[in-house]
Formats: sequence, C-alpha cells, structure tokens
Amino acid sequence: MSFSFYKFLFKFYISGIAVLFFLRVLFQFSYSFSVSQYTFENLFVCYSIGFIIDSSVVSVSILCCLLLSFIIGYISKNFYLVFFRLSFIIISIIFLINIIDIFYFGQFGVRLNQYALQEFQSPKTILPMIYHEYHTILILISLFILLFLFFVLCRKYFRKVVFEGEIKSVKWFAISIFTFFTLSFLYYDGPFWKLTSFSSSSLLNQMSSNGAYTFIKSIAQDYNYQKTLTIFSEIPDSTAINFVKNISLHEDEISISEKFPTRRKLLTPELQQKKNIVIIICESFSASQIGVLGGRKLSPQFDQWSSRGILFTHCYSNGPRTHFGLTSVVAGFPSIIGSSLIRRKGLNEFNSLGNILQDDGYATKFFYSGDADFDDMKMFMQQGGFAEHFDLYDFKSYRYKNAMGVCDEDLYDKAFVEIFNKETQPQLSVILNVSNHAPHQVPPYFLKTNPEVKNMSNKESTFYYEDYALGKFIDRCSTTSQFSNTIFLIIADHGEVYELKDQNYKVYHIPALLLNSSKPVGTFNAICSQMDFASTLIGECGYNGSYHFIGQNLFSTDFKPFAISRNTETALAYHYENKVFFTDLQYGGDSYYYLDSLSYPAIKFEPSVSERNNTQKFLKQYLEGLSVIYRDGLYQYKSAHE
Repeated sequence: MSFSFYKFLFKFYISGIAVLFFLRVLFQFSYSFSVSQYTFENLFVCYSIGFIIDSSVVSVSILCCLLLSFIIGYISKNFYLVFFRLSFIIISIIFLINIIDIFYFGQFGVRLNQYALQEFQSPKTILPMIYHEYHTILILISLFILLFLFFVLCRKYFRKVVFEGEIKSVKWFAISIFTFFTLSFLYYDGPFWKLTSFSSSSLLNQMSSNGAYTFIKSIAQDYNYQKTLTIFSEIPDSTAINFVKNISLHEDEISISEKFPTRRKLLTPELQQKKNIVIIICESFSASQIGVLGGRKLSPQFDQWSSRGILFTHCYSNGPRTHFGLTSVVAGFPSIIGSSLIRRKGLNEFNSLGNILQDDGYATKFFYSGDADFDDMKMFMQQGGFAEHFDLYDFKSYRYKNAMGVCDEDLYDKAFVEIFNKETQPQLSVILNVSNHAPHQVPPYFLKTNPEVKNMSNKESTFYYEDYALGKFIDRCSTTSQFSNTIFLIIADHGEVYELKDQNYKVYHIPALLLNSSKPVGTFNAICSQMDFASTLIGECGYNGSYHFIGQNLFSTDFKPFAISRNTETALAYHYENKVFFTDLQYGGDSYYYLDSLSYPAIKFEPSVSERNNTQKFLKQYLEGLSVIYRDGLYQYKSAHE
C-alpha cells in the first residue's frame, strides 16, 4: 500500500462527505417552508452534527472495505481493484438510502429505520404503492446521476494511484486504519442519537442525522430490545402489574382473578338485549382535517353525523401505523411497548373483542379493502376470534382498485350486504378501509362528480373521498331496521402529517364517534385513547361475562383521563390534563408542553420537581406493567377463561 493510495482514500472520503452534504441541503430545501423559521445558529449546529455522523458513516464504510479487501485481496492478489469495486457498491447503497430518506421523512416524520423492512413482507401490495407514492423514477435518476459523477471523479483519483497489486507497505495500511478510525468518531462517549436531539424541532433533529446510520442503528437496537420486554427492571413485577390494574379497573367493575390482573366483570350490566357492533377503522383519518374538531373542514359527512352521537374531542392514537391502531382498538391493549405486537411471540393467544363476543354467541366478521395478509392482519384477526374474513380477493367486481385495494365504496357495499342480512344472531364487525392510504388515488368517477376535489392535494382529496364514502355508508345503514340496535364506533387507525407542525403530537389526535350509545348524545371532552374503546363497547353491548382489556371503560364514573402515544421508534408522548410530556426510552431527554385548544404543543415549560417525578414515575410503572403482562401472557384469552 502506497502514499498515493492513501491520498486516494482521503479524496474518496471527501467526495463521499460532499455528496452527503449536498443531499442534506436537498433535504433542507425539500422542507424549506419549515426550515426558514430557524436561526443561522440552529442550522450551523444541525450541519455540524450532520458532518460528524456523515463522517462516521463514510469512515466506517472505508474501514470495512479496507479489511474485507485485505482478506479478499490476499487470495486474488489484487487488493486495490477489490477495494475500488467494494467501496463503490457500499457508497452507492448509502447514497440510495439518503435519497429515499428525503421522501420517507415526508411520509413518517423520521429518518429511514428498520420498520421499513416490515412492509416488504407483502411485496405485491407494497411495491406498486412505493412506485406511485415515492417518485421512484426520480429517485433512480437522481441516484444514477450522483453515482455517475462520483464514479468519474473517483476513477480519476484512482488512476493516479501507484499500484503494487498486494499490500507491501504495512505502514500506510496502518496509517489509513488509524486515520479513518479517528474520522469515524466511534470513540465518542454516547450514542449519536443524543447529538441529534439538540433541538425542540423534530425537523432539525432528523435533518442532522443520516439515513444509513439510523437504519443500521435501529436494527441493532430492535434486536437488543426484543431480548426482553422489560423496560424498567428496577420496578418489581408485582408493583408494576398492580399499578396497571388500579388504572384499568373501576368502581362499577369487580376483579375476578388473582392470576390475571385486569380480568373483570361489570357489577351491573346496563343492557339485557345484545346489541350489534360495527367498528369502522378509518385509514389516516386525522383530527387536523375534521371540521367539527377545528380542523381543515374536509369532513362534512363526519361532521353531520357527529351531532347524532357521542363525539370524543380529545382522543389519541397509541401509535402512528395501522397495526398499532388495530391492536389497540380491537384488543384493548395499547401498542406502546415495542414494535408490532402482532408479530411478537404469543400471537396466537392475543385476547380481542372477537374471542370474547364469539363465545357469547356473536357472529364475528372482518372486512378489509386490500390483502388481509398485509402486516399479518388476517392472522391477528383470525386468532382474535374473527371467524369470517373478507378482503380484496372476495370482490368479483368493483368500481375502482389501486395498489392497496378496492375503494371504500366497494368495501362498504360488501360490508352492508354481509352485516345487514336480517340474521337474528348478534354481530361484531370490524371494517378497515384504505382509500386514504398512499398512493392517495381518488376514483376517477369521483373526480368528475365532485369538481371541488381538483383544487385539493392528493392527500386532501383521498381524505375528502374517505369521508364521503363513510357518510354514504352510515346513511344507508340508518335506513335498516337493525340500525337502532347497532352500535357504531368510527375511529382512525392513526393520524397523518399534512403540515410539518402536525408531527409534533398533532399527528396522534384522531376523531372518534360512537353512534347509538346508551348514553346521551353530546361530546366527551376528557382525554382518552384507542385502547379504551374495547372495554367501553363491552359495557355498551349487553355482554355480562368476563374480559380483561387494559383500556378503561370511558363511561365509568371514576375514569382516569390520559393517553400515551408512541412513534415508530422509541419516543413516547404522555398526555395529561392540557399538557404533554415527551420522552425517549432509549436515548433519554424529555420536554414538557402546554397544548393549545387544537392539541398542538404551544408553550414549553419547566415542571416542578414533584410534577416531573410524578409524570416519570407514572410512565415507567405503566410501561413496565404492560411489559410484564405481555411477557407473561396475562392478556391471553384462553388462559383467562379455562
């Protein structure tokens, strides 16, 4: 190895840093309407941190290539050529990830992470969606141009290297290893994640990072996290379990099991006649677009029906993706202790409304617009007691279909025929739509009959269509004789980012509406979350058996208002009173905000010592209790009913 090759390595490093700097600038200008509000100092810190992480990514890549080339080159006797080819492949992957990252952030509000891999378990569904939603052609063209320029530049540098075939100078090899280890900052005391938490702006924090780093790091952390679900091992299991139990159970319920902490019965069930239940889980149905909740007035149908039921004005999703919402709503177990609970061990024993009501004589049905195997939903719903499943492959004809599935109107038509069939058997039905999911395509016929849609963005138009189809379905249901004996829960699976400010907690604010409840029509203004509706429906439908959902009955006189939401990584938001406490399980740091009337974090404040201690203690004990209950299978339906 020669000095000329050492110079090539350094030029390769500088070129890689330059390209990543350019991609960070591109990232900034992609969201310039939000970045413009920040000071030069904030941007300087952001780019400085970005340099450190980019330097680490490029340097570690060079180190890996040097070591691998040393091994392979020892056999092939051509160390330099092996290094050039290997390094070019790796740097190409790094560039591709950081280009994709620009679009990924716009969708999920975070840099690329291992959760993106989960979506590829259903390639037939996800690949067409990616093609339409993520500007695939633009990404590939951009990558090709970048790689071509990078290749030409590096090849020019490479030609100036004095080749010796094998490594003969241990000196320059050792100097190279030392140089790039120094530039890798691997000796930095503390994870880079802490560096990227320098600002209260999630945009600046994310912009300072690097997609390749976040992707690899999230895989490593998820592996460590899955070794055990215990989060705060210093809290005794019994203490944590009792803490959750005392929150879940109320004065109008009686505990009936010492082994299963939240297993309980209503003391006096309010209804003797069993009522049908229809749960409509609306894709990305954000409160930010709901007119009656102070949003952007894209929901005339929901707004109209909200005056005929109980509107939950401060309801929050437990997570940012459909599988989080499905688990929370149907199983009454908040998805806040890790990645998809659906895919973890114990899947085939996950308690849900379906198991309980099926044993009580209910017909149980699940309707989905797309492939029900996507995200393992079919398996989850099937083991959860839903005997009948209807998905994309059950539609012999349809009005419109895209990469995700048939349109909402087709889904509702199918559900209407199957639900309102004049059967005497009570029914529990869950309907999950997808028209408001990427690739955000409105049926062409809807565009023709609703010209106002042409002035909307793609996301706004599919939201507007989702509301239209929902209202059309409820209107049709209201004409049947079974309508008055059917409880309807309309709720979102999660929110959606329409403006970057929505990422700061507003994305979790979702609408929820209960029709034909035993309670008076009106608004429910207390804080609640998706997990609370399973227990509430149990109290509303005339069921008098046992259940053990984690969520509370919203109509209990001693209901305890709070909500906890988790993003796709490890950050949590605990909503209490008119405040929200943000914290991160893995990387530390916390902040407190007062929320305005529309659930946007408005004023950052420093809590008193007692308030800080109380909020942190509450969150730790609650999470640890959930962890123990999940880990030990204390939510299992079969075990609890043996």
